[in-house]
Amino acid sequence: MPGRRGAAAIGAAAVLGLTAGCGMLGLGEEAAESDEDRLVNMINDSNRLEAELAAAEYRLVEKCLEDAGFTVHDPWALQPYEPEEQESLTEYAPHEGFIIDAETAAEYGFGQWANSPDGMEDPATEDYWAAEEERWAEEEDGDTWEEPDTTDWDALDPADQYAWYIAYQGEEYVEWSYGSAQDYADMMTGEGDFSEEAPAEEEVVTDDGSLEIEEEMDPEPMPGGCQLEMIQELHGEPELVEETYENEDGSSETYEYWSYGVDNPLYASETMWEDIELAYADKMADEQTGFIDCISGKGHEGWEFDQYNALPVWEFFNTLYYQNASEEEQDMMIGDSSAVIPEIPEAAGSSYEEWKAYEIQTAVDFAACGEETGYADASDKAYEEVHVDAYAAVEQDVYAWQEEMNDALSKAQELLDA
Repeated sequence: MPGRRGAAAIGAAAVLGLTAGCGMLGLGEEAAESDEDRLVNMINDSNRLEAELAAAEYRLVEKCLEDAGFTVHDPWALQPYEPEEQESLTEYAPHEGFIIDAETAAEYGFGQWANSPDGMEDPATEDYWAAEEERWAEEEDGDTWEEPDTTDWDALDPADQYAWYIAYQGEEYVEWSYGSAQDYADMMTGEGDFSEEAPAEEEVVTDDGSLEIEEEMDPEPMPGGCQLEMIQELHGEPELVEETYENEDGSSETYEYWSYGVDNPLYASETMWEDIELAYADKMADEQTGFIDCISGKGHEGWEFDQYNALPVWEFFNTLYYQNASEEEQDMMIGDSSAVIPEIPEAAGSSYEEWKAYEIQTAVDFAACGEETGYADASDKAYEEVHVDAYAAVEQDVYAWQEEMNDALSKAQELLDA
C-alpha cells in the first residue's frame, strides 16, 4: 500500500478519508458538532478506500502467483480486512487514566494493586480481572473479525511453502525473514538447533562510561517477486525510508524500511500529534491548576501533569507496590519514565493492605476532584476541539489524497481485468 507502511508488512492502518461535505469551521456548538460529524465521515470513508485498495493489491499478488503456478496461498500474508467504523474523532482523552467512575474507584481504585506482587495472592484479584474482561467484551462487541482458514496452506510441504514465499517476495527478502529453506523447514517441524542464531551484537560505550550490548540486524532488503511486480505496476518504484526516533532518555534510534504509494496527509506530519497535545494543554492550563489544587487539598501533594497531559498514576503506584522488590524488578516495572513521580507519603502505610486502601482512596479523591472542578467535562470538550482543528487543517489535502487513492483503485482494476 502507499507510504503509510513499508512493503514488509501489508497491514491495515487507520487513516483519514473521503467525504461529500467540506467547508470552513463554523461558530457555536451546533457548528462544532457538524464539523466533527463531517470529519468522522471523512475518516470512515478513507478507511474504506484504503481497505479496498489493500484488497486489490492482494488480488494482484495472487494473480501473479497463480500465473506462476502457485494456487494455494498463505492466507495470513494476503488477508483483506474490514475497516473499523469510527464514531468520533477522539477516544481515551488524557484524563481517563486518572479520573475514573466514582463507583469503580471506590471498589477497585485504579486496579494497580491487582498487578502488584502481593496482589497476585489477593482473593479480590480474580473478581477485578473478571470485571475487566466483561468491560473489554462490551467494548469489543460487534467485532466480526475471523481468523482465516489455513487448512490448504498447512497441508503443503515446508519446501513448497518456502517456494511460495520466494515467488511472493523474492529470495533475498525470504532469506532475511526466514533464513534458508532448511531453516524454514526446521522451524515448521520443530527440529534444528537455533541457539546460535542470535543477531550480531555490538558493544556500545554509554555516556557514563559503562558498556552496553546492542543487537544488530541486517537492514530490510527490498521486496521482490510478485509483491515488487505489484508495487511497480500500481505505485512505481518502492522507496527506502530512514526514520529516527528520539527516546525519552535523550538517545535516538534510526531504522530503514521500504515504502510505496502516496503518504496520507494525516500521518505525513511529524508534529501533528505533538501539536494536538500542546493545544490541549493550553486550553486546559487553568483546569489543570485547579485539579492539582483540589487533590493537594485532599492530601495528595507533589503531583504534576506530564507531557501527555496525564498524571503518572501507573508509575506512582508501581513505585509504591514495588518499593521492596529487587532492583531488576523495579527497573522492569517502573522503567525510565520522564514523569515527575510524587514521593510516597507516610499516609500510604507500610503493608500491602494499607497500600491498596491508599490507592482506592486516591482514586476516590481524584474522581471527586474531577467532579468538583468539572475537569472531565472540560477535558472532553477541549480534546474534541483541538482534534477538530487539527483534522480540518489537513482536510483539503486529504481530499486530494483520496483522489489519488481512487486513481490507484481504478488502475488496479484495469490490471486485474487485463
